[in-house]
Amino acid sequence: MRNLIKPAAMLAVLALVVVAAGCSKTTGRKVNVQAGEYYTEAQLDSLSNGDKSKYCSALEAEKARLKAEVETNQKDIQTTRKSVDGLRGQITPAEKEILRLEAEIRTLTSQINQYQALPREYQVVANDCLSVISNRDDIYADAYKWPRIYRANLDKIEDPVWIYPGMKLAIPRELPTEYKTMPYETLETIAGYWEVYGDPAQWTRLYEANKDKVKDPYDIPPGTVITIPR
Repeated sequence: MRNLIKPAAMLAVLALVVVAAGCSKTTGRKVNVQAGEYYTEAQLDSLSNGDKSKYCSALEAEKARLKAEVETNQKDIQTTRKSVDGLRGQITPAEKEILRLEAEIRTLTSQINQYQALPREYQVVANDCLSVISNRDDIYADAYKWPRIYRANLDKIEDPVWIYPGMKLAIPRELPTEYKTMPYETLETIAGYWEVYGDPAQWTRLYEANKDKVKDPYDIPPGTVITIPR
């Protein structure tokens, strides 16, 4: 974009109009009108008719040049204004998207904070059972997810029916990336656990990731640590 004409140039146009209007076809010190040099009134009177005529022609040419520059800059201003108006139209949807993303970030941050505040351990009280514990809002809010608590506490729980007040149970939160097999488990069984894939048909994913450890997906030695691809 061309530089906008300076106020001084505008004044120069007006000055040239006045000076040029006073010239008549009627020369002294040479001046460069394009460089902003002008004769005083006394100097102008001392010029010969030929130099005076050349000076007036130079003034007229400079006036025309500055006028054309003003017109060009005015067109540039109009074009710039149209571009700015177009950008404003683009900014509004962008601002709405930014606000939406900021709201989503706030929501996710709140959810993360709530998740991090959830207990990673639970102390059994009277009349508790694994399904009751699992159904608590601050545990899994689902009574049918109790087997995960059992599997995470095999070192403490011999029989999932019997737990005792005062026992401290681990409450796993993250989805596991490894799993230690128990007797009679198959890859299909493990894939069906909700914390693994929740779908027995996904056992092939486990098999492909553990071919070096598992020869038969239906006959896995207890204690085998298998990888759970995510």
